[in-house]
Amino acid sequence: MFPIEFLRRSAIAVPDAPAAVDGQRRCTYAELLARAEALAAGIQAITVKSHPVVAILGPNSIEMLVALMAIHACGAVLVPLNGRNARPELDGQIARSSPDLMIVHNDYLNRFTAGSCPVLIADGDCGDPFSTLNVERRHRGGRVRWTAALEDMNGIKFTGGSSGVPKGVMQSFRCINTLVASVLIAFEFTAQERYLCAAPITHGAGAMLLPVLARGGCVVMTADPKPDNLLDLIARERITLTWVPPTLLYAMIDAQKQHPRCVDSLRHLIWSAAPATPARLREAQEVFGPVIETLYGQTEAPLILTYARASDLLDEARLASVGRRAPLAEVAIFDAEGGRLGPGEIGEVCVRGDLVMNGYLGMPGETAKVLRDGWLRTGDGGMFDDAGFLYLKDRLRDVIISGGFNVYPSDVESIMARHPAVAEVVVFGVPDPYWGERVEAAVELRPGLTAGERELIEHSKRLAGSVKTPKRVRVVSALPRSPVGKVLRREARDHAIAAAEAEAARTYSN
Repeated sequence: MFPIEFLRRSAIAVPDAPAAVDGQRRCTYAELLARAEALAAGIQAITVKSHPVVAILGPNSIEMLVALMAIHACGAVLVPLNGRNARPELDGQIARSSPDLMIVHNDYLNRFTAGSCPVLIADGDCGDPFSTLNVERRHRGGRVRWTAALEDMNGIKFTGGSSGVPKGVMQSFRCINTLVASVLIAFEFTAQERYLCAAPITHGAGAMLLPVLARGGCVVMTADPKPDNLLDLIARERITLTWVPPTLLYAMIDAQKQHPRCVDSLRHLIWSAAPATPARLREAQEVFGPVIETLYGQTEAPLILTYARASDLLDEARLASVGRRAPLAEVAIFDAEGGRLGPGEIGEVCVRGDLVMNGYLGMPGETAKVLRDGWLRTGDGGMFDDAGFLYLKDRLRDVIISGGFNVYPSDVESIMARHPAVAEVVVFGVPDPYWGERVEAAVELRPGLTAGERELIEHSKRLAGSVKTPKRVRVVSALPRSPVGKVLRREARDHAIAAAEAEAARTYSN
């Protein structure tokens, strides 16, 4: 079977059940499938291809959900673009993927450089010949030609920063099937799920769509990711499930503490996509109840290599873990020579199985670096404990070697985050003539609270010892973040080095 079958089966079983909610608008399963299949026929007619490449760009909405399902329905290749990215990055991704068609929300038309690729407007009216609604109307009942095989590309998902050539990860239909099945087995979703799309459906939040629709649950859309709006929606729509990155989770914690809502409908508050500190996860449990869950994956092996249910994370020691192996992934720890390591030994997290990508688009050399002997080398350091729970130890290149000792930034970040004034912290190494590298940190404080560098250093030294304690702590108004809110370690490090050089220059000039 192919991913679209997850939606089709629910549309047969519960045609009149609500599939999606977008403000005051509702869409049943029968309506969602009919619209997706009509648009799918239109996509093939416009591109004159049975397996076209289609890019989507827009906010969370029923129209973008229909577009996404239409791409699945005609066996096309999905290229999800993030509207929070800068124009040069979007232009680079569009050039790299060479889409046959783009489906774009009106408000996003000025965020990329127009080219020769045809564009459909996702939120246009039926009278606009270039609107998806018009295409749906003209192709209602049209036949879709299916030529895709399970190993063919189902998506090109971009990973990496804005510098250099963008890496397009090629995910197969089999990969997406495996993702959906893994999530359903791991989290045991039911037909009662009401899933809040808090983050963009073109990225992490979109990976939960098919698992929810496969069970006949309801997807609640919002284009406003502000924490107060999300909490209001959880209360009003009786949300049972949402997925958020740590930065958004932290903001929701603070907003709920300032203005509590009734959130007792929540059963799965799942976080992933970046490291989170045990101190703030413990706080999330106190604020939202025993519903905090997690999973770990990469674009190259999406979403769910490991997972932890709420009951797992009630064990204090496991708050720092990203859970146990997912049901359909083989995950192991290897040393630098390719030897398999046992519990308690730190090495590189590696994975094989149907979740693994086909490779990087047009980059055989880069593909060969990470796909070796049937295993994907993730670049993440980690270790399993005796019970099979994985603890990440940062990207291997981020490990700080200071005075001959390995210092893992996440270990230091977990300690520093226990200070009551610290909202978020990022730890990194900078060149040092004596230590080789010295440990430094940048800290963003909670609103209304204060803490100085000396206080934060003493806090770290008391809990972590001298080796792991930052030599400098810079309190900043805001940490550098990616378009999806992930704290950027390299940029924070570059800012710290530039600040140190500026301080040295001022001292010298005086």
